[in-house]
Amino acid sequence: MRRRHLLALSAAAPLALGRPATPRAAVPPRRPIVLVHGAWHGGWCWREVAAALRAAGHAVFAPTLTGMGERAHLAVPEVSLATHAEDVAGLIRCEELQDVLLVGHSYAGYVVSLAADRIKPALAGLVYLDALLPEAGQAFLDEATATQLRATAARGFLLPPPGLDFFGVPETHPNAAWVKRRLTPHPLGTLTEPVRYAAGGPAGVAKVFVRCTQGAEQPDKERAMIAGDPEWRFVTLDAGHDAMITAPEATARLLAALA
Repeated sequence: MRRRHLLALSAAAPLALGRPATPRAAVPPRRPIVLVHGAWHGGWCWREVAAALRAAGHAVFAPTLTGMGERAHLAVPEVSLATHAEDVAGLIRCEELQDVLLVGHSYAGYVVSLAADRIKPALAGLVYLDALLPEAGQAFLDEATATQLRATAARGFLLPPPGLDFFGVPETHPNAAWVKRRLTPHPLGTLTEPVRYAAGGPAGVAKVFVRCTQGAEQPDKERAMIAGDPEWRFVTLDAGHDAMITAPEATARLLAALA
């Protein structure tokens, strides 16, 4: 039976070749995009943005950081900012990605900055989507604030998610209940670890800060931090803080244009 089957395939092979294919114009590959979520979220929050970017031809990765989202069962006191930075750097290494546009939302401004320190040659650029900008040697929280939060945190290190208004998602939004069901506590240790770079952090990489203007605080601390730095561009997006939820089409268009 095996020999007969092989002979049949051999006989049919010339027919399968058919007419020579018409040459197609080469389509340049689209830049891969890695989307990193903020505090209390998971990779799930990028669902609509990722779908739109993939439809445009980009390879898109939206990892969930350790101890959050569907990985909440991995939350332990030892989860740190370095853990989350390695989540991102490890993904880029494992997938052997190059020329990456690395996007960090909110808290993930810290994550992508530290990840960039580890995998800088693989990056084409960084996008800080309404994100926090770290200062080398400093943690997000001072020790006094961290001590206060430990006293009320679940198991001493898990910060409960705030209300939807904190994220700029109206209670009347069609995805409001979907977001509520998926928010998970945030590991406090990620906010108390000082940022320490071994290779200059994100320095030397082109960077764009995207300010979501709905509900934005004034004065704009992050805009002031990057003013006059030629490595930075500052753009705005008419959306609330969780732009990937409330304005996914506009967010995807902006990221595709930046890629």
